[in-house]
Amino acid sequence: MSKEIQNDLLHCMLPGCQDHIKNEISKASFVPVIADETTDVSSISQLVVVFRYVLSNGQPVEKFWEFANPLGHDAKSIPKYIQASLEKVLAKPEKLISQSFDGTNVMSGQYAGV
Repeated sequence: MSKEIQNDLLHCMLPGCQDHIKNEISKASFVPVIADETTDVSSISQLVVVFRYVLSNGQPVEKFWEFANPLGHDAKSIPKYIQASLEKVLAKPEKLISQSFDGTNVMSGQYAGV
C-alpha cells in the first residue's frame, strides 16, 4: 500500500473516530488535554492533541485526537489551536480539569510563553 493511499484511508477514518471520542467525552465527568509538539522526518513541526478521560465502566483511556500544523508555532498560535480543538470536543468547558504540554517549548515562560 502506498503512502498516499495509507494517508487517504486514515483521513477517511478520522471523522468517525473523532465522533466516537466526542461521544465518550460527553459522558465523562472530567477531561484533561495533553499537547505535544514534535518535528517529523522532513523537519516540519507538528502538534498532537490527546484527551484523557474515564469511561462509564471506570476504565481510564487516553485517546489521540489529531496531528496538526497550526498557522504558527509561537506562544499565541499553539494555545489558540488547542483552544479550537477543545471547542470541537467539549460542550461543557468546565469538564476540562488539567492541561499538560510536553515539547511545546513556546508554552513556557522561559520562551516568551503564555
